[in-house]
Amino acid sequence: MLKSHFFNTFNSKLIIISSIICLILSHLFNETVQSIAIMVGILTFGVIHGANDIILLSKNLEQPALNSKYLILLYSLLVLLSAIFFFYFPVIALTFFVLYSSYHFGEQQWTLYEKKKTNLSLLHFSYGLFIFSMLFIFNEQDVSKIIYDITAILITENQFLLFFIISFSGLCLSLIFFYKEIIRQLSTQLVLIVLLSLLFYSSGLMLSFAVYFVFWHSIPSIVEQTNYIFGQNSYTSFIQYFKKAFIYWIVSMVGLVVFFYFLKDDQVLLTSVFFSFLAAITLPHTLVIFRIKIK
Repeated sequence: MLKSHFFNTFNSKLIIISSIICLILSHLFNETVQSIAIMVGILTFGVIHGANDIILLSKNLEQPALNSKYLILLYSLLVLLSAIFFFYFPVIALTFFVLYSSYHFGEQQWTLYEKKKTNLSLLHFSYGLFIFSMLFIFNEQDVSKIIYDITAILITENQFLLFFIISFSGLCLSLIFFYKEIIRQLSTQLVLIVLLSLLFYSSGLMLSFAVYFVFWHSIPSIVEQTNYIFGQNSYTSFIQYFKKAFIYWIVSMVGLVVFFYFLKDDQVLLTSVFFSFLAAITLPHTLVIFRIKIK
């Protein structure tokens, strides 16, 4: 199983090495140091990996000059509407956030090594949903508190367990159904999911999410996007990618800092705003990545 050539790729090495190192470091540093590292990772690579969506979409439409201003306006409006919807309708918005994020995470993971002409949307969605269910069931108390702070709804241990069982069953059925299409990378993905479950089990909620979001998802996505935009992965192309993402990143950070400053004394509202921010930037990014992957 471990002889699969996919284990020799940059993505596999990054995922495995970073996960093991973070597991070790989580037992060496206190929560304060971990919290700083988590925020730095999410607010740098995590945000930046969605910062060039307009460029990606313009390139995909093949009409960059004609559509760039229109796309910026449309994208910004979608981010704003997503944030407002999440803030005023938290139950519905949080549900949709988990659902479309599940598809997005699964899509990214199963296209790391090879892309298939077969529609694997069901597999992508079930895999991402299983990731969320693992994260939730291994961190029940923290997740329950966050959900309650945002929605005023208390999720019980049995409900988390039911979610896990349903998502695990869905993933197993998807793996069986698409077995012929995914056989080449199946052994690699199974080893990685075992590693991820170990990470989620051994680490706290925020560290688990941060390691997955930054090293499993965001950085591999940046590598893929860089190749899509510039036609290659090189030092120069990565510098160009980050330069183009810089303005969007600065605007996002300034907006988030302003919100944090005015809401620093209201922790419940602060939590809601933070997740509204993540949801707002995730939805349009998910749509953009879906667009470029189906082409």
